[in-house]
Amino acid sequence: MALNHHVLAKATTDTILQNFKTATWQYNGNCGADFYRVGTSADFPSPDAAFYDPTNKKLASFEFKPATETKRGMLTGVGQSIAYLKSCDLAYLISPQIIDGFNIGDFLTDLYKTQLDNKVPVGLIVYDNNDPTKLTLAHNVDSISVTGEPRVHAPSADRFWAKHQDLPLAMFHLLLHYYYLKKVGIISGDAFASCWKERIIPQNILADFQTAPVKDISGNVIETLRTSKPLTFLEKIVANARKTLPQDQWANVVRKAIDTSFTGDNYYNSIKKNYVTFLKHIQVVDSEGNLTDSGFRLYHIGISNGPTSKVFTDYFTKEILTTGHHLDLLLDIDATSKKYPEKDTDGVLATIDSM
Repeated sequence: MALNHHVLAKATTDTILQNFKTATWQYNGNCGADFYRVGTSADFPSPDAAFYDPTNKKLASFEFKPATETKRGMLTGVGQSIAYLKSCDLAYLISPQIIDGFNIGDFLTDLYKTQLDNKVPVGLIVYDNNDPTKLTLAHNVDSISVTGEPRVHAPSADRFWAKHQDLPLAMFHLLLHYYYLKKVGIISGDAFASCWKERIIPQNILADFQTAPVKDISGNVIETLRTSKPLTFLEKIVANARKTLPQDQWANVVRKAIDTSFTGDNYYNSIKKNYVTFLKHIQVVDSEGNLTDSGFRLYHIGISNGPTSKVFTDYFTKEILTTGHHLDLLLDIDATSKKYPEKDTDGVLATIDSM
């Protein structure tokens, strides 16, 4: 059911995005041609999709409802789209035309027209039950609704798909373990920083300058993502210090690299940004650094079956494909490859980036 919902939401929002980019549809009179897809937050409430308009600095959120939804559930969708306005500028509910023989599309169109028009910046999009790409912009967001100062938003950091790079599954589970420890009150503050100090960086690194493999919560050595080598950190930094600097300067170099309170660019912050951005993008950690319900479930699957087990791998893969939008990316690559058969892989990816 979840995968079917995801695929249908992808099909409708792809068409919606295309309608805006071709100016077939516009919000606020003449806006929307510069929309592009961005990621969504794990924070409650979390929409199914989001577009950002860099020209007008507006963020739009979308709530998709399948044809299997109930009439009560559709009314919940109306409330959800309004609630999204706490963190976006405009929002749309995407509804099927018919639910259980009832014309919910017409009902909602009348509701939006009589109760919401010119009051809140929410719109309604209705799709054909037999073809989710056949869409009607039943109620649009107009110029009277979208007002106020542009919201602070960093679209450059919001690719719609989660970048998974150099993070072995066992390391992923170890990070979830520390966010779990924070959730139950065993540690406080930054969970990643605690993991860094206790597990990732050797305790005696400033004394003996020896790196060591990272171990999971059971004491097993974690292997790198692409090879069977033990996962270690700081190897290049320590090796370079040994090679180029007097011994009395090694500690200063390493200390700066591992400093969790450093506010600029250092080794710790680069690793944290890489890992924690991914955790937030697949919504196992929220924007406040707390474990989400999804992260809690994944953590316990890893506890019960092991962080390198097939069961944990399968659940992780599902989250990557759906919440992490890798399935969307694969579908985009496939569609673009078919549309432009003359393009190589780099050309296909460049085309997708420009869409």
